[in-house]
Amino acid sequence: MEDSREQFEKIYVQTKEMIYNRIAAKCYAIDDVDDIFQNTYAAVFKALKGLDAPPPNPEAFVMLICNRQLAKYYSAARKLREKIALRMGTAEDWKEEYAEPFTIEDSIIDRAALTEIYALLRRKPLITQKVFFLYYRRGLTIPQAAKELEISEASVKMHLYRTLDEIRRRYREERAK
Repeated sequence: MEDSREQFEKIYVQTKEMIYNRIAAKCYAIDDVDDIFQNTYAAVFKALKGLDAPPPNPEAFVMLICNRQLAKYYSAARKLREKIALRMGTAEDWKEEYAEPFTIEDSIIDRAALTEIYALLRRKPLITQKVFFLYYRRGLTIPQAAKELEISEASVKMHLYRTLDEIRRRYREERAK
Protein backbone atom coordinates (compact mmCIF):
# COMPACT_ATOMS: atom_id res chain seq x y z
CA MET A 1 0.00 0.00 0.00
CA GLU A 2 1.26 3.46 -0.87
CA ASP A 3 2.16 5.99 1.76
CA SER A 4 -0.90 7.79 3.19
CA ARG A 5 0.66 11.18 2.33
CA GLU A 6 1.07 10.21 -1.34
CA GLN A 7 -2.44 8.81 -1.38
CA PHE A 8 -3.75 12.03 0.18
CA GLU A 9 -1.95 14.19 -2.39
CA LYS A 10 -3.43 12.20 -5.28
CA ILE A 11 -6.93 12.40 -3.85
CA TYR A 12 -6.50 16.11 -3.07
CA VAL A 13 -5.47 16.95 -6.64
CA GLN A 14 -8.31 14.83 -8.00
CA THR A 15 -11.06 16.33 -5.81
CA LYS A 16 -10.07 19.84 -4.66
CA GLU A 17 -12.01 21.82 -7.29
CA MET A 18 -15.16 19.75 -6.89
CA ILE A 19 -15.04 20.00 -3.09
CA TYR A 20 -14.26 23.72 -2.97
CA ASN A 21 -17.19 24.46 -5.26
CA ARG A 22 -19.46 22.18 -3.23
CA ILE A 23 -18.56 23.98 -0.01
CA ALA A 24 -19.08 27.38 -1.64
CA ALA A 25 -22.50 26.28 -2.83
CA LYS A 26 -23.61 24.84 0.51
CA CYS A 27 -22.10 27.24 3.05
CA TYR A 28 -24.07 29.74 5.12
CA ALA A 29 -21.45 32.50 4.74
CA ILE A 30 -18.85 32.92 2.01
CA ASP A 31 -16.22 33.73 4.65
CA ASP A 32 -16.54 30.14 5.94
CA VAL A 33 -15.50 28.41 2.69
CA ASP A 34 -11.76 28.28 3.32
CA ASP A 35 -12.18 27.07 6.91
CA ILE A 36 -14.52 24.25 5.91
CA PHE A 37 -12.26 23.32 2.99
CA GLN A 38 -9.26 23.05 5.32
CA ASN A 39 -11.26 21.07 7.90
CA THR A 40 -12.44 18.71 5.18
CA TYR A 41 -8.97 17.83 3.95
CA ALA A 42 -7.59 17.55 7.48
CA ALA A 43 -10.35 14.99 8.12
CA VAL A 44 -9.59 13.24 4.81
CA PHE A 45 -5.91 12.91 5.76
CA LYS A 46 -6.83 11.56 9.19
CA ALA A 47 -9.31 9.08 7.68
CA LEU A 48 -6.77 7.85 5.11
CA LYS A 49 -4.27 7.10 7.86
CA GLY A 50 -6.84 4.77 9.43
CA LEU A 51 -7.59 2.82 6.23
CA ASP A 52 -5.89 -0.42 5.21
CA ALA A 53 -6.51 0.16 1.50
CA PRO A 54 -7.23 3.18 -0.67
CA PRO A 55 -10.93 4.09 -0.91
CA PRO A 56 -12.50 2.54 -4.03
CA ASN A 57 -14.20 5.82 -5.02
CA PRO A 58 -12.08 8.79 -3.87
CA GLU A 59 -14.66 11.40 -4.97
CA ALA A 60 -17.44 9.76 -2.95
CA PHE A 61 -15.08 9.29 0.00
CA VAL A 62 -14.12 12.97 0.09
CA MET A 63 -17.68 14.14 -0.61
CA LEU A 64 -18.94 12.14 2.38
CA ILE A 65 -16.31 13.74 4.60
CA CYS A 66 -17.10 17.16 3.13
CA ASN A 67 -20.81 16.78 3.89
CA ARG A 68 -19.98 15.72 7.45
CA GLN A 69 -17.68 18.73 7.87
CA LEU A 70 -20.39 21.07 6.60
CA ALA A 71 -22.86 19.62 9.09
CA LYS A 72 -20.31 19.76 11.90
CA TYR A 73 -19.31 23.34 11.12
CA TYR A 74 -22.91 24.47 11.09
CA SER A 75 -24.34 23.21 14.34
CA ALA A 76 -27.81 24.39 15.29
CA ALA A 77 -26.41 27.19 17.43
CA ARG A 78 -24.17 28.43 14.63
CA LYS A 79 -27.06 28.41 12.15
CA LEU A 80 -29.09 30.52 14.52
CA ARG A 81 -26.24 32.99 15.03
CA GLU A 82 -25.76 33.27 11.26
CA LYS A 83 -29.41 34.12 10.70
CA ILE A 84 -29.54 36.66 13.52
CA ALA A 85 -26.29 38.52 12.96
CA LEU A 86 -25.02 39.67 9.60
CA ARG A 87 -21.35 38.94 9.72
CA MET A 88 -19.04 41.45 8.17
CA GLY A 89 -15.70 40.16 6.99
CA THR A 90 -12.81 42.44 6.22
CA ALA A 91 -12.85 44.24 2.93
CA GLU A 92 -9.06 43.91 2.78
CA ASP A 93 -9.25 40.44 1.18
CA TRP A 94 -11.59 41.71 -1.50
CA LYS A 95 -9.55 44.85 -2.18
CA GLU A 96 -6.20 43.07 -2.36
CA GLU A 97 -7.53 40.49 -4.77
CA TYR A 98 -9.35 42.82 -7.14
CA ALA A 99 -7.74 46.25 -6.87
CA GLU A 100 -4.85 46.95 -9.21
CA PRO A 101 -3.97 50.58 -8.54
CA PHE A 102 -2.27 52.62 -11.26
CA THR A 103 -1.85 55.90 -9.41
CA ILE A 104 -2.39 56.96 -5.85
CA GLU A 105 -5.61 58.73 -6.83
CA ASP A 106 -6.87 55.71 -8.79
CA SER A 107 -5.91 53.48 -5.91
CA ILE A 108 -7.90 55.53 -3.42
CA ILE A 109 -10.93 55.66 -5.73
CA ASP A 110 -10.67 51.94 -6.58
CA ARG A 111 -10.35 50.91 -2.93
CA ALA A 112 -13.28 53.05 -1.90
CA ALA A 113 -15.38 51.68 -4.77
CA LEU A 114 -14.42 48.09 -3.98
CA THR A 115 -15.18 48.57 -0.32
CA GLU A 116 -18.62 49.93 -1.27
CA ILE A 117 -19.25 47.06 -3.70
CA TYR A 118 -18.13 44.54 -1.10
CA ALA A 119 -20.48 46.10 1.46
CA LEU A 120 -23.34 46.10 -1.05
CA LEU A 121 -22.76 42.41 -1.81
CA ARG A 122 -22.65 41.55 1.91
CA ARG A 123 -26.16 43.02 2.27
CA LYS A 124 -27.49 40.85 -0.54
CA PRO A 125 -29.10 37.46 0.09
CA LEU A 126 -26.66 34.61 0.59
CA ILE A 127 -27.59 33.05 -2.75
CA THR A 128 -26.53 36.25 -4.52
CA GLN A 129 -23.24 36.24 -2.61
CA LYS A 130 -22.69 32.62 -3.63
CA VAL A 131 -23.41 33.39 -7.29
CA PHE A 132 -20.84 36.21 -7.26
CA PHE A 133 -18.30 34.07 -5.41
CA LEU A 134 -18.61 31.12 -7.79
CA TYR A 135 -18.76 33.25 -10.94
CA TYR A 136 -16.13 35.88 -10.22
CA ARG A 137 -13.79 34.36 -7.65
CA ARG A 138 -13.94 30.71 -8.70
CA GLY A 139 -14.40 31.44 -12.42
CA LEU A 140 -17.32 29.08 -12.93
CA THR A 141 -19.59 29.59 -15.91
CA ILE A 142 -23.28 30.33 -15.41
CA PRO A 143 -24.27 26.69 -16.13
CA GLN A 144 -21.58 25.42 -13.73
CA ALA A 145 -22.67 27.81 -10.97
CA ALA A 146 -26.30 26.78 -11.51
CA LYS A 147 -25.36 23.12 -11.18
CA GLU A 148 -23.32 23.70 -7.99
CA LEU A 149 -26.08 25.79 -6.40
CA GLU A 150 -28.82 23.46 -7.64
CA ILE A 151 -30.78 26.35 -9.15
CA SER A 152 -31.69 27.22 -12.72
CA GLU A 153 -29.36 29.10 -15.04
CA ALA A 154 -32.04 31.78 -15.28
CA SER A 155 -31.89 32.24 -11.52
CA VAL A 156 -28.08 32.56 -11.58
CA LYS A 157 -28.35 35.16 -14.35
CA MET A 158 -31.05 37.04 -12.45
CA HIS A 159 -28.92 37.27 -9.27
CA LEU A 160 -25.85 38.21 -11.26
CA TYR A 161 -27.35 40.72 -13.67
CA ARG A 162 -29.70 42.45 -11.23
CA THR A 163 -26.87 43.04 -8.79
CA LEU A 164 -24.50 44.18 -11.54
CA ASP A 165 -27.18 46.56 -12.77
CA GLU A 166 -27.62 47.93 -9.24
CA ILE A 167 -23.85 48.48 -8.98
CA ARG A 168 -23.76 50.22 -12.36
CA ARG A 169 -26.69 52.48 -11.46
CA ARG A 170 -25.10 53.40 -8.15
CA TYR A 171 -21.83 54.38 -9.81
CA ARG A 172 -23.56 56.35 -12.56
CA GLU A 173 -25.29 58.34 -9.82
CA GLU A 174 -21.98 58.83 -7.99
CA ARG A 175 -20.25 60.10 -11.14
CA ALA A 176 -23.17 62.44 -11.92
CA LYS A 177 -22.77 64.17 -8.53
